[in-house]
Amino acid sequence: MKTTEKSLDRFTVCLEKGLLSRLDEIASERGYPSRSQAMADFIRRAIVKREWKGGRECAGTISLVYDPADSRPGRGIEALLFANAKSVLSSQAHLLRGGKLLCTIAVTGRPSALQSLADTLRALKGVTHGSFSIIAPL
Repeated sequence: MKTTEKSLDRFTVCLEKGLLSRLDEIASERGYPSRSQAMADFIRRAIVKREWKGGRECAGTISLVYDPADSRPGRGIEALLFANAKSVLSSQAHLLRGGKLLCTIAVTGRPSALQSLADTLRALKGVTHGSFSIIAPL
């Protein structure tokens, strides 16, 4: 669905010399078709961060990498997801080159509880990499 002119708010921004060219570089690197879309995404990210700090319920993802030859992380992840079932929307496991598994978990809940779950999952013995990202306030 294309955004119509009537559904847009317009404003003027004055930037320090040099910032506009840096914005254009970032927009180009990230594939934004326009400065406006880049700025809108930056503003949405700031809003999500503010909502996260405010404790409003959010949706996010937790990603983990581990070696399935070591049974500890798989068992630990399964137990933690079961214990936190009210926050877990789904989980997927993907086999990576080299035999490691990428586990991606979609979650919802209060940011502090999700952060705690992500930290606990990343701390499991055998988990080699992990990240947590709040996607959007609900």
